[in-house]
Amino acid sequence: MSEDLSTSHRLTRRLRDMLGLMSSAGLAQGAAVVALPLLQRFCYGPVAFADMAVYTQLAGILGAVATLRMDLALVKHPEPSVARATFDNGLRALLVTTGISLVIALLLPLSGSEMGQIQWLWCALPLGVLGVGLNGLISGWLTRAERFGTMAAMRAGGGVTGEALRFAAAPMGSIGLIAGRIAGQWCTVVWGLRAMAEAWSQAPKSTKASRRAAWKQDRPYSWYTTPANLLAMAANGLFILFLFEFGEGQFVGVVGAGMAYLTVAAGLVIRSVNDVFFKHLDDIPSHRLLRHYAGWSLGLIALSTMGIAVLWGIPDAWVTQVLGNAWRDMLPIMRILAPWMVPWIAASALSGIFPHLGRQSWTLALDALHLMMVGGLLWSVRVAMPGATLDQSGALQLVREYTLVQGVFYALAIGVAFIAMAQARRQ
Repeated sequence: MSEDLSTSHRLTRRLRDMLGLMSSAGLAQGAAVVALPLLQRFCYGPVAFADMAVYTQLAGILGAVATLRMDLALVKHPEPSVARATFDNGLRALLVTTGISLVIALLLPLSGSEMGQIQWLWCALPLGVLGVGLNGLISGWLTRAERFGTMAAMRAGGGVTGEALRFAAAPMGSIGLIAGRIAGQWCTVVWGLRAMAEAWSQAPKSTKASRRAAWKQDRPYSWYTTPANLLAMAANGLFILFLFEFGEGQFVGVVGAGMAYLTVAAGLVIRSVNDVFFKHLDDIPSHRLLRHYAGWSLGLIALSTMGIAVLWGIPDAWVTQVLGNAWRDMLPIMRILAPWMVPWIAASALSGIFPHLGRQSWTLALDALHLMMVGGLLWSVRVAMPGATLDQSGALQLVREYTLVQGVFYALAIGVAFIAMAQARRQ
């Protein structure tokens, strides 16, 4: 009985932590929801949002592997000395990845790629990747210490600041949309570094031996979780990058802005749930894990379904009245894209189940399959294209097919998670 009460108390506390993160993230995401239509109406057109969509995908792909997932590994280290060694390993990996991102950004214009025409990408991409990596490491350190209130405050502050700076940077043109996002990330970094400064100074400094010992413990995150993240981000990013190379800039910008609206809400749920869910899995007895995951996944599916259903209640005319005629196609495209985000939210928010069970290799296999599915779709479209570019009808058909592929994959990922838990329970 006492064990059940203790477990119940811990779960209640975890739920409170998650709600705190969601409320603060809600402030940041709420600022984004308010800012987006104003930015679209008064500051930036679809072409600027197309550039932003490409930058977001490139930074996301590189940022996903920037620290070799040491940000995730250090959450599981209660000893300050081991956590600091893991942090330092992640920081070294991040510096290398930042250098690689600079090289990529410099080579893109030489390749003749449309992406190489984005202004100041050579500067924005390394700064963005470095900011993403540092935010990940800082969040891992604070999650390990269960300082969820601090994380909530810094994310909210950075998010609101970033949106404000996008308005201030509007005279810079398309790059202003990207610059504001990066500046907001770095505000969060500075806040986070200050928050962890005291605990950091008290932790023993890492040595070559301690970093090597920490690396031995954390290698599965680099061998399995890091490649899995790269494959997952590449699978999602290829769609936008393909559209940018072969579609019309206006259409790509409308798709990018539509996805921004959808991912604002989805990101609020995924980020908040994921941070707490992975940490509190340690509190769940193994025999209750499957039922616990089922409850969370069903709840997330119901929540996201209700949220996405709102799209069908918004009159199309409202979009053109509020945003202007340039954005008339955005709402119909959002309705096409929205269904796949229902299983995506549940699968992504609860993805920590695989490393918790020691099944990182399963994640790697799943994400390799995901990349093959999306890559196969894009290859088939490219082969069937009558010319060098996609017309609007062909691009719309691609969006429909992409939604189908994504929905099938994320539903499969949830099913595989149940199989992994059932197998672990039998062992």
